[in-house]
Amino acid sequence: MANIKQQKKRIGTAQRQRLENLRYRSTVKTLFNKLQAAVDTGEREVAEKTHKELVSLLDRAASRSSLHRNTASRRKARAARILLQEAKTDATTIRKAKKKAAPVARKPKADAAAKKPAAKKAPAKKAEADAPVEEPVVEETPEAKAADETPAEETPVVAEPVVEETPDDAPADHTPEADAPAEDAKD
Repeated sequence: MANIKQQKKRIGTAQRQRLENLRYRSTVKTLFNKLQAAVDTGEREVAEKTHKELVSLLDRAASRSSLHRNTASRRKARAARILLQEAKTDATTIRKAKKKAAPVARKPKADAAAKKPAAKKAPAKKAEADAPVEEPVVEETPEAKAADETPAEETPVVAEPVVEETPDDAPADHTPEADAPAEDAKD
């Protein structure tokens, strides 16, 4: 690890540049694959759009020195050759190209705010934890299934009585009689 402050900064800068260059290289490879798949399946509009995007990205990478200008030029020429190819006619190549071109359906991540924390369970007693749990198998009869499907009667909601709270500074056993003057006091 570097001890000099400037060298520490330079290490961070080099790391950022390395990641940016990696993004360019990865995206170029992805676009080449998309271009080849679009040409193989005969989708000219998609192929032309991908070619334009690829050439633009190669020019940008060369101007930022992520790719050498000759490398970028060579890859643009290769992309142009791919674009001029004829569509494939054999079923195997078309199937593979369509499989590559199809976007991967990903399951959306659940929102962290939407998830509620799981309720904690009370610790189980040792005797219950050691004992094997066997649940009896109950077969439902057609009458029981029909009873489950019928709507249950709604139970009326009963309001609970309101309890008045005492002020915070009052003693817990405060009663109105305690406020009355004591008659047994010194007369």
